[in-house]
Amino acid sequence: MQREVKESKATLYPPVFVLMAAHNEEDVLEEKLAGLAAQDYPGPMVFHVGSDCSTDRTNEILKNWSARDPRFRAAFFTSRQGKPNIINQLAATAGKEGVFVLTDASVMLRHDTISALVHPMANDPRIGVVDATMVQTGGKAEGIGGAEATYINREVAIKRAEGQRWGAMIGPFGGCWAIRAEAFKPVPGNFLVDDFFLCMAAYEAGWQGISSKEAIVYEGVGQSIKDEFRRKVRISSGNWQNLVRFRHLWWPPFKNSLAFAFFSHKILRWWTPFFVLTGTICVLLLLLTLGNHWATPLFALLLGLVPALAAADFALAALGIHLRVLRGLRYFLAMNAALMVGFFRYLTGIQSNVWQPTQRH
Repeated sequence: MQREVKESKATLYPPVFVLMAAHNEEDVLEEKLAGLAAQDYPGPMVFHVGSDCSTDRTNEILKNWSARDPRFRAAFFTSRQGKPNIINQLAATAGKEGVFVLTDASVMLRHDTISALVHPMANDPRIGVVDATMVQTGGKAEGIGGAEATYINREVAIKRAEGQRWGAMIGPFGGCWAIRAEAFKPVPGNFLVDDFFLCMAAYEAGWQGISSKEAIVYEGVGQSIKDEFRRKVRISSGNWQNLVRFRHLWWPPFKNSLAFAFFSHKILRWWTPFFVLTGTICVLLLLLTLGNHWATPLFALLLGLVPALAAADFALAALGIHLRVLRGLRYFLAMNAALMVGFFRYLTGIQSNVWQPTQRH
């Protein structure tokens, strides 16, 4: 009887291994580690944190926490590894049992977040991936925070619907999510988007994935369009790596629910700048072929109007005037331009997944 009780508890509360890479995160690390220590999860937890050649107080903070709480296990890397490589090494240390929770230093957890991430797996053995609900904080009118928060909120809603309808939430937010240890597959050394690779590899192996409404986390929304452009370029390059690697999961797009969700949600969005460019060229060629002298300058006027409005938003922002429609247009153009730049970066070859994280406070 006692053995049955122990087995039941182990099933409900499997061991949790939190895996986190940190590079120069002194501004947020104390709060992050305190949030991990305060989790109400009743099962065993171990926090593996890898410092990626940090040069600020990150190492000092990790040493202090490791000294006062045995659940914290810090690893200090003296050369830049990149987040995916650190996660691979931390996962190898953690083993092949239980649940891995992957999180970023800038993402803050509620006291019940880990419990909410593990709960679906304990109740359904088919589920191998559970994403948290990302709540963006600190949006300001003068930055792109409003547009970014709107985009994130819609992504959250789409992913939750995909998980509920098909058991295939297409890619977790890398800030905080969970994967069964047995579903974890090491990320290739040059892959830039580790969370998407790990999720698709789990689906490839037959697992399902959902987004948890109860597992809530908070992150400061990006404000700088320059920083977000750089981040989206990196993500776009990594998207193309995953698009090619997992092409059998989305083509043909109507063969199953996973293929349809993957193609309709991600592939079409990644291809959007090329659709826009191709459509623009086709319309221009059609007008030139028809020889309509009124339609051609009208088209040229409309074509120039969009970037002109984006430029107007930039100029108005310098004067302290922030119009939501113009800011949204500038955000849309910049992010699609980043998708295209990322594609060409992918074509030139990606040798390393080491990158400078965007600071979000």
